[in-house]
Amino acid sequence: MAYRFLLEAPESLADDANTVVSSVPDAQVLIMRNSHGLGFDDRYMDLTVAAHSLAVVETIYRWLAEFGEPYPELRVVLHDGRRVRLDRADASLIIGAIRRDQPWVETSMPMIGSHEPKPWLERGGMVAGQETSRNLALDRPESLIDRLDSAPTIATHNLAPAEQFYAEMLELRVVARAHRDEHGELEVIEEEYRPIQAQLAAIEADYVFLENGPLRVTLQRTSRGMPLPYGTNPIQIRTTASPDQLATIKGRILMNGYTLLDSDAGVLSFADPFNAIWIITPSNTRANRAAALQG
Repeated sequence: MAYRFLLEAPESLADDANTVVSSVPDAQVLIMRNSHGLGFDDRYMDLTVAAHSLAVVETIYRWLAEFGEPYPELRVVLHDGRRVRLDRADASLIIGAIRRDQPWVETSMPMIGSHEPKPWLERGGMVAGQETSRNLALDRPESLIDRLDSAPTIATHNLAPAEQFYAEMLELRVVARAHRDEHGELEVIEEEYRPIQAQLAAIEADYVFLENGPLRVTLQRTSRGMPLPYGTNPIQIRTTASPDQLATIKGRILMNGYTLLDSDAGVLSFADPFNAIWIITPSNTRANRAAALQG
C-alpha cells in the first residue's frame, strides 16, 4: 500500500468507519485500537488506514455528509502529531495534507494535481466551493452530442484537477457540464455546480466541455475503480498558438516538471498527466498562413 494514515473516530462510529474504509477496493484498515496521546478518558479509536490511492478520503467524506450538520468529529493524525478535523477542511485539502506528510510517495505514485490549490474552491469547510456552469453557446443538447463526436475526449477519474490543469496550462475554460440520465440521454447541468457537494452527493458531472478559441476538448469522468491506460496508447491533440503563447506554455511545462517531448523548429510537444500528447505549432508559420488564405 502506498499511503498510510491514522484516522481518529469516536468509539461509537469506529466499526462503521472501518466498514466505510473497507468498502473502497484499494484501501483497508490494518489496525484498530484505542487512541493514544489524548488521555485515558478519551473516547476515540485509532484506525490505521492503508491505501493504494486516496479515493478513500472522498468515500469518508460522502459518509460524513450522510450525518448532516453537526458532522461527527473525525480527524486525520499526521506523522508530526498534528490532528486535522475533517469537518474543517474539504477532501482536496486532506488529500494534500496526507501527500505532503508522506513525501516519499511522490517518487512512486503519479501526482495529478489534486493536492494543488483550486481557485474555484473556498477553504471554509467540507461543503465549501462552487463554480457556476456557464454553458456558453451550448444550450442545445444536440450541440453536446456534436461535441462528443468531434472534440478530443480525455478520460479522468476526477474532473476538478483536470479542469485546473488545462485552465492553467492552456487557458481552456469550462463552457458546459452535462451528465447522462437514466435513459442514457445527455442533460446539460444548468444550475450552479459545486464540485465538492457533487462528489459528496454522488451527482458529479459526467462530461465537462472546455474550449479556448478554436481548440475544444471534452473531459469524461470514469469510475474511480476503473484503471485508466496512463502511459500507454496516449491520444494526440494538435493545435496552434502564437509564438508568445508557445513560450508561455513551454515555461509552464518546465516550471511544473511536465514531460517536454519536443521544442525544436518552433513546434512544441509535451505529454500531460492525463495521457494526452499535445503537438502545438506556431500560428503564424507560412504553412498556416497559406492554409488560411486557401480557406
